[in-house]
Amino acid sequence: MAFTRTVSAMFAAGVALSAFSVGTAWAGGPDGYVEDAGESFEAVGSGYVGNALVGFRATGATKDEAKADVVAACQAGGGVECSWDEVTNDKLCIVSIGDDGTGQVGGGAGANVEAARDNAYMHAAEGGYPYPASARILISACA
Repeated sequence: MAFTRTVSAMFAAGVALSAFSVGTAWAGGPDGYVEDAGESFEAVGSGYVGNALVGFRATGATKDEAKADVVAACQAGGGVECSWDEVTNDKLCIVSIGDDGTGQVGGGAGANVEAARDNAYMHAAEGGYPYPASARILISACA
């Protein structure tokens, strides 16, 4: 009888752990999302070099460090009006989108470059500033 109770308890614990792991896998983010990855952060950003927007990328040990490093990379590359546009430490692709004519820039993240681009366009539209047709991907990075 003690053996049956032990096996039953182990089975119940296994079912509970399985339910928890499935729930957390479905709980957050797009494909590739890894919370607390413990890896370095990667950032993409942009700035004007001459009359054209140019994309830059950098990494850092923290989110703030990666953002500062991508702005510094832009400035070191002769860029002005430098910005960080997207940063992540998840297993995602990130992009910087921009339009040379308007100067509008922004970023997005997704499971691949196309999904990240779509995410950037969605954020711009939700913010009331959709990108013009001439906007383009300035840079992308995939983990």
